[in-house]
Amino acid sequence: MDVSFVAMHSAGPYMLKEWNTSMQRIAFALPIKPDRVDEYRRTHAAVWEELQEENTRAGIRNFSVFLFGHHAIGYLECDDWDRAGAYLDASDVQARWQALHEDILDVDTASGLVPLEMLEPVFYQE
Repeated sequence: MDVSFVAMHSAGPYMLKEWNTSMQRIAFALPIKPDRVDEYRRTHAAVWEELQEENTRAGIRNFSVFLFGHHAIGYLECDDWDRAGAYLDASDVQARWQALHEDILDVDTASGLVPLEMLEPVFYQE
């Protein structure tokens, strides 16, 4: 199944732009099936180099993923979140990575999309 990320939040995606640049700081939560957290941890201990290169080509940098219970909390920086998402949606590498996680994530992927719950920024210190 071709699976892509889509940002969803009742108030829309939250993006915080720094005052002196066009950089967007993105944070999201993604639920993991409680009995699959260890598997999620294992796959992310060995993220494919080709996926990291695709993220870089998409304009993503400073990408981190943290675990909080059975949720992955992601943080990344990019110049244009919409452009980065469009690039990755068309990426075969990204599609293979998402297919690998289809049974690990606690989301309905029937639509081919993995919903990201965007986190609201409430504080920033440079």
